[in-house]
Amino acid sequence: MRLWVISEEVVTRFGNELGACGIELSVYQADSSDEVADGFLLTKETDGKLLQERMQKLGTGPWLALVYGSDVPYDWANTLQAQYEHSGEHEIIRMALFTHESALLGGEPNGRWMRFLCKQLARYSLVSMVCGMREVDEALRQFPRYLTWKEQFYIELGANCDEKGISLLQVSRALGMDKRIGQGWLYPSRQDSSLIVRWLEKECRLVLQKANIQRIALWGEDSLWGNMPSGWLAEKDVAVYTGEDKPIPNKRMTGWTLYDSWQDAVKDADLLVIGNAAGTTIAELPLPELVNAMRQSYVIDAAACFPVQEARSYFQAYRAIGENTNVWE
Repeated sequence: MRLWVISEEVVTRFGNELGACGIELSVYQADSSDEVADGFLLTKETDGKLLQERMQKLGTGPWLALVYGSDVPYDWANTLQAQYEHSGEHEIIRMALFTHESALLGGEPNGRWMRFLCKQLARYSLVSMVCGMREVDEALRQFPRYLTWKEQFYIELGANCDEKGISLLQVSRALGMDKRIGQGWLYPSRQDSSLIVRWLEKECRLVLQKANIQRIALWGEDSLWGNMPSGWLAEKDVAVYTGEDKPIPNKRMTGWTLYDSWQDAVKDADLLVIGNAAGTTIAELPLPELVNAMRQSYVIDAAACFPVQEARSYFQAYRAIGENTNVWE
């Protein structure tokens, strides 16, 4: 399947994930009227002008408008359907990918393109659920809210387990035996990082009180560090590795050093603070290699990168969310 898009930016952002579903993206140009495509990929409301520009040349032949992603306005796919209801043999499908194994498709269940798309996704080992367009929009709206609530629940559960001196690891595994709850709970794509910020600030304060910490390595996206309280690592030598080669804009980070490689960032560090692991390879690192690079191997991990038992055996102290390792006593 080949779809037109309005800009190269759309290809860069969505090309790989849709290519894994067998959907090829091609930037539409004014002189590309002779090129063959099955329809259009619409990822935001302004993409609608691509439809308007092409309607006269398309005539009444069958075409597809695939409304994709989480940036389109709520109920916009339904609005497009009503707008082009009498414009020939067309089909509008609202699509969202959930993980790499499943897709949600909103539209006419017996539509020509709907049937084609379901079969194509199946060939690429994706399970499809067909429903209404608004149901897709609502699922996209509620999905991050649900994951945020679940993460908050486990953070609060962890605090309660710490207070009582019991293992969050074992309690969470027991809860996860119920498939309605599941084992997965950490939500790395959270939009509100306030809970993680408070947890990191508290844990850093505790270790700084109990150990001689001079050099601190921060591993994670700069958007998280920018939300930390001002002066939370004052008078410390702070190294930052974000996994991305770009400057850190927040003024409170003046004096911190940004490194292009994790090896340089953690070299001779006394404390490693892992905020998130998005776009990096930390969860794949051999722990001995990480320990050998540090001067002291104190680690605070808000991304749950390592198995607790393995981390305890290598690090001087390892603190993951809610798991009471008794390392600061």
